[in-house]
Amino acid sequence: MKYLKLLLIFLLLIFPSASYSKTGKGDVKLSKETMEYLIMYMYGAGNTNYSADRITKNDPTIFALSKDGQAFEYFYCPAEYRAHGCMDNNTAARARIACEKYSNGVPCFTFAKKRRIVWKNGNKKVSIKKSDLKDPFLVAKKIQEAGFYDGDIRLLAGINLETGQADLNKKIDTSTKKEKSSSNETASKYELSGERSIALSWDGYSDLIAGTVSFDEADYRGKINLPLPNNDGTCDGSYSLQQNGKGTWQISCTNNMGAAGVLEWIRDGGVTGTGRDFKDKKVKFTVSSKS
Repeated sequence: MKYLKLLLIFLLLIFPSASYSKTGKGDVKLSKETMEYLIMYMYGAGNTNYSADRITKNDPTIFALSKDGQAFEYFYCPAEYRAHGCMDNNTAARARIACEKYSNGVPCFTFAKKRRIVWKNGNKKVSIKKSDLKDPFLVAKKIQEAGFYDGDIRLLAGINLETGQADLNKKIDTSTKKEKSSSNETASKYELSGERSIALSWDGYSDLIAGTVSFDEADYRGKINLPLPNNDGTCDGSYSLQQNGKGTWQISCTNNMGAAGVLEWIRDGGVTGTGRDFKDKKVKFTVSSKS
């Protein structure tokens, strides 16, 4: 019995409690970019203009955040997989691990589960209701009043600078903006769009899967379309890019399979990505560089 007690004490010292190691705790302030992506996550991810009529497209699942509020990672569940669910016991852990790839050594913890913020900062808990999504200003205000954001929410993408209400023509853009008080003009933005070839290896398929990826770097978003070998169907998906050249991707296939993971833009303009499918099989891909 004494040996078991000593072993238990040792394990508790080596492994922190589950509640601390998983859920964030303490004061944290979101950067403007993180705040914009958090609101987009609440709308179902990929919804770059906070459009309330698109909230049924994807379900927010997990949002992980670094202790300094600068790095983040989120997972969401496409509507076609809603009946089966996309979250398991390891989903939160995978989100935190992916978050820490971008955090420069700052630990990441679970910030939100679905539309409920679980990070404990001593303030009242925050849950975003579907009825709140009629107005992104209200969503941002609830997050701000809970103590997670100190910036001017009127300056967030998707929110009208003058009225503070939804501006569905103003999508999220993480490029730096320079506001001019006299004319409300913004600095010119870098834009690039087109298609490139993609080669993807997927455990279970002996051959490489070839296809195309279309992209639009104006809002750091893109779409993926891939035909599967052996007449197994097709996969459609999307990617999300952060300013540091890293991001996330996911695909859903007509054969009831899907995969998700992280990606990184490399020096020559190409992209590499890794991830796992719903059966935990490895998926890797490479997108060609600029032609």
